[in-house]
Amino acid sequence: MVKRVVGCDDILASITGVPTQRRTLVVDDEHLASLLTPRDGIVLESVEASGQFGLGEGPFTTWSRTVDSEPAPEVPDQHQVTETTVWDIDIPVFWILMKPAIWMHVRRGMRSAQPWWAPAGRLDARAARIIGLLGVLAIVNGYVGTVIGQTLPFAADEFCEIFDTTDEGRTTCVDPNADTSVRANILTIARVSIVLSLALTVFADKKGRRPAITIAVTAACAATAIGAFAPTLWLLAGSQIVARGLATGLSILIAVVAAEELPPRSRAYGISVLVLLAGLGSGMVVWVLPAADLDVRGWRLVYLLGLIFLPIAYSVARRIPTTRRFATTEPRPMRESLAELWTNQTWRQRLILLAVGAALATVFSTPASQFDNQFLRDELGFSASQISLFTVVTSTPIGLGVLAGGLLADRVGRRPIGALGTAIGAAMTLASFWSGGTLIWFLRAVGVVLGAGLAVPALAVYGPELFPTRLRSTANGVIIAAGVVGSVVGLQLVGQLAERMGGFGPALACVVAGPVLLVILILTHYPETASMTLEELNGEPELKDSTERR
Repeated sequence: MVKRVVGCDDILASITGVPTQRRTLVVDDEHLASLLTPRDGIVLESVEASGQFGLGEGPFTTWSRTVDSEPAPEVPDQHQVTETTVWDIDIPVFWILMKPAIWMHVRRGMRSAQPWWAPAGRLDARAARIIGLLGVLAIVNGYVGTVIGQTLPFAADEFCEIFDTTDEGRTTCVDPNADTSVRANILTIARVSIVLSLALTVFADKKGRRPAITIAVTAACAATAIGAFAPTLWLLAGSQIVARGLATGLSILIAVVAAEELPPRSRAYGISVLVLLAGLGSGMVVWVLPAADLDVRGWRLVYLLGLIFLPIAYSVARRIPTTRRFATTEPRPMRESLAELWTNQTWRQRLILLAVGAALATVFSTPASQFDNQFLRDELGFSASQISLFTVVTSTPIGLGVLAGGLLADRVGRRPIGALGTAIGAAMTLASFWSGGTLIWFLRAVGVVLGAGLAVPALAVYGPELFPTRLRSTANGVIIAAGVVGSVVGLQLVGQLAERMGGFGPALACVVAGPVLLVILILTHYPETASMTLEELNGEPELKDSTERR
């Protein structure tokens, strides 16, 4: 029997300072023995003395738990126990979310070894701090990488010279220099930036992750801000070649650093958190997008906000340490890295597998996302504010899917979760381009939550996992380049077919074969990597001081 006499300390005090939680309980012998047992969950306790426990391993900078007991007054065979737990974490920015969750877990006596919100593999303080830093960069990267796709229809209107009025009374651009196929060409040209992304990933394998990340995030913010002053549509596209290339390369490096610092059963979870935060950054573009309704030049404000992110991103990037795996690896010239990727049979097979998978995914997903605003505006008559509301309402729940996808990918496996998410996402997204009214809101929300939410963290972790440290960034750059090829094909096909077939729904139906083939490829050829260390997957010596604990 357990009877609580005094509850824990106030949660607000715990959040603002070093949390000190105290519980006074009346327990029997069995529960007293449980309280005197070292915890093995999000924290692994070390025994300091009888009834005193310290930090053995966990995402804490401070951990101390003391259990004092005495016979319970007037209660035979019972013990009055005072349990005092002092703890603290060092997670930049996101401590404000994590402290209440940990506080509640401790308050409940840590009855479950791993709370539902925690990864399957236990993190240490270094890994938790790095994920916090990467999370800030993911938000910034999500913003700068999304700007052109969300604003291009509105930018085209400013530079349009010929307008017409539709039967519904809406003014629309009919300038052949700003039509759908031209916008598809602009989005395609922006993909040329993959050359910059590949150069960045090669640089990261040679000089280190931190300098590459610092260069990428600061230059991407600056290039985004420059877009606010573009005098023509094509010069806007030119500025975004730089921004998109660096943003793509940065997304690769963020995933690489996360994979190199997280334990096996936490890698997909970590990727899911970073994907979720990148989605938050993308969503911030939508928050600002209503400015495009205020004036024909209002879209420029969306680009100008890149200046606000620049000093924050630079400061955070400088705080990311060199990963322990890179520190033990001998850098190699670009020519040797690319040669080994192709001449080594194992790396070549993995590279081709993931490259083909990336191309099959993006041939559908890229045009579906990049032409979404144009579809909503031109075919359904949405204003910028309505587009913003639609995107926020249907995309906000993705957090649930992404978090679930990361947890399930670590616990159930990458393959089943990745295949299921890909199938659901493609089906629901395609159906939404054939619908309208209330139905489109439902279809899009389901597609985002159960599709992208499940598939992205399960599949995004494969690239960083399946290559050795000396080749990891370079290999992932090549894979992303293959994905860009798929996106270029998809953009061109859908851009041309939408004009000929009278809508984006029929055009997207022509490229849905991509995700269908990807599902087959995942189930038949993708390996299962959950619970395996990076060294086991790639035949490298185990780290002496490693976070790779199961």
